[in-house]
Amino acid sequence: MSEAVGVAILTPMPLEFGAVHAHLRDSRRIRHSAGTAGEVGTVPGVPWPVAVILTGEGNADAGALAERVAAWLEPRILLVVGVAGALKEDVELGDVVVATWVYGYHSGKEDSTGSHARPRAWRSHHGLLQAAGLLAAIDHGWAKSLDRQPSVHLKPIAAGDVVLSSLTSPVRQRLADHYNDVVAIEMESAGVMAAAYLRDRMPVLTVRGISDHADRRKHLSDRAGRQPVAAANAAAFAMAVLRELPASFPEGPDARGGREEADEPGPGWRTLGEPLPAVWPGDLGVPRPRRVATVELCLVPVVPGPPLEMRRLAALPAELVALGRAANLFAPPEEVSETVAGRAAVAATAQAGFAVTRRDERCGWQPLPRDSLGSVLDEADLTSRLAALLTVLSTVGVPPPRQVAAAVRVTSSVMLAEGRVHDMPRTATRGRTSLVTPEVPAAEALPWEQLAAGPADVAAELAARLLSAFRTHQKR
Repeated sequence: MSEAVGVAILTPMPLEFGAVHAHLRDSRRIRHSAGTAGEVGTVPGVPWPVAVILTGEGNADAGALAERVAAWLEPRILLVVGVAGALKEDVELGDVVVATWVYGYHSGKEDSTGSHARPRAWRSHHGLLQAAGLLAAIDHGWAKSLDRQPSVHLKPIAAGDVVLSSLTSPVRQRLADHYNDVVAIEMESAGVMAAAYLRDRMPVLTVRGISDHADRRKHLSDRAGRQPVAAANAAAFAMAVLRELPASFPEGPDARGGREEADEPGPGWRTLGEPLPAVWPGDLGVPRPRRVATVELCLVPVVPGPPLEMRRLAALPAELVALGRAANLFAPPEEVSETVAGRAAVAATAQAGFAVTRRDERCGWQPLPRDSLGSVLDEADLTSRLAALLTVLSTVGVPPPRQVAAAVRVTSSVMLAEGRVHDMPRTATRGRTSLVTPEVPAAEALPWEQLAAGPADVAAELAARLLSAFRTHQKR
C-alpha cells in the first residue's frame, strides 16, 4: 500500500536520520510490509509530506532501499542527506556540498598495464540544482539556526564502497587522476542514482555536510563531534531547498530528466541525454543458450505508458508464438514454451524467443550462424535477423509508445568472428575474431511510426552499429 509522500529523504546513519527528523512536525511511523520503516511528517514551508528512511551504509543497500521507497512511497523527489569527507583543501569542516554530478568511481578495468577507470556518472536534477544554487548565492537565512554560516559548494561527489582515511592510498590517487573535479567522497549516492534512473529518472539531489578531510585524522574529527554538526548543516540546507520549490514541482520537460517527447517528434534518430536501461532475456529469467552466440534486441519506450493489464499480458505468449511461427523464427516441430511472470510475457524455444513486459519493453533474440570454429557476424545476415525480430515486436497487439530507443547486443560463450555465412563451414577463421561481445546501448530514439514502417532500414542501421562496436573491441 502506497503512502504517496511528496519527498523521501534517504539517510545512511542514525545520526543523519536524527538530523533530518528534527525538522519534521507531527511525524508518525510508517512501515513497509517487508519491514522497512521510517517516519513521515510535515516540514514548515514545504507543500508535501516528507518521509525519512534509514538506508544503512554503502551503495548496494542504499540503491536497494531507494528502489523500494520509490515503489512504496511514490515520492516526487528523492534526497540523499548526510555527511561526507572533503577531498579539497578549500572545503572546510561543516561546509555543505551539493552534488552536481555523482561519480560511481569503482567501475574500471584491471590488466597487466594497470588500472583503467570506466566511470559511471549521474547528473543531478536541473530544477533541484537551480534551487540549491540560488540559495547558496543569495539566501543565507536558511542557516540562522546553525552555529555558523557554512559555505555551500555545488560540485561533483564521488560515491564508492570504501571509507577513505588516507592521503596516499591507491583510492585517493585514483580519484586525483581520474576524478579531479570531485570535492567530496561518500558511499551511497551512486546506488540511489542508479535506482532513480530505473524509475523514469526520478528527480534526485545529494546534500552532504563535511565532517572530515578523508585523511588519517578522520577519527579525530569523528571523536570531536564533527559528524553531528555536518549532518545538521546538510539537513538544514536540504529543508531550505524543499521550501524553494513550487507546489507543482516537478513540471515541464525536465520533470523526467529530459525524457519528455516533443508534441510532434520528427523522423530520424534522436540522441537521448543518457542511455535507457534495456531489458534482456536474462533479466526475465530466460536461460542463455550454451555454445552458441545469440543476437538480442530490446525496444525501450522513451516515455512508458500505463502498465498493461494482467489479463492482456496473459494472452500475449500465444500471440508471440503465432507471430514467431509466421516469421519462421519458431520452426515446427520445435517446442515453444509460453510463460507469464509478474513482469513479462515470454514465448521461447531453447535458442530463440520474444518477450513483452508490463511497461511495454519488448525484446527478441535468436542464434547467429555457427560452425565448429564458432559463430559468424555477417552484416547482411545480421540485418535480416534483426529485421525479423523488429517485424514481430512491432506487430504485437499492444498500444505502442510514441518514441522508442533500441538496444542490441551479442551474447556468446564461443569465438565470434566477422565473416560471410556462405563461406561456412570454415576450416580457418580470417579477419576479426573475439571472445568480447559487442553491445549498442539504447542511447538514441526514433518515432515508432518510422520503426513500424521500415523495420528493414532500422535493422540495417542497428547491424552497422553492432559491427562497429565489435570492430572497436579489436583495437583495445
